[in-house]
Amino acid sequence: MSIKSTIINALKLYVPVAFHHYTGSETTYITFFTYNERSGLIADDDEKSTIYSIQIDLYSKGNLETLEKQVKDALKKHGFRRTWGMELYDISTKTYRKNLSFRLNKPVE
Repeated sequence: MSIKSTIINALKLYVPVAFHHYTGSETTYITFFTYNERSGLIADDDEKSTIYSIQIDLYSKGNLETLEKQVKDALKKHGFRRTWGMELYDISTKTYRKNLSFRLNKPVE
């Protein structure tokens, strides 16, 4: 399963999830992208695992605490480990945004 499919499958139970850009009408949604991809384990000149660093962006007009916990729990169940987070607020759209970064060391299929 691709990294994109893994993320979408982990998070699709909560709110709309989109790769890079959401074009729907919901005011609470998730976008994501990979910002770093590198070899995790190399043996006999072959890559045996890949480390993916991903950013998950949560958007909402209201409180993001519950969604944030759901996302963290869901990704943890799929082997992701959180590395950092940051909160933002867009005054012009009155939208809260939470950036969360995760890492996954995934065996090569």
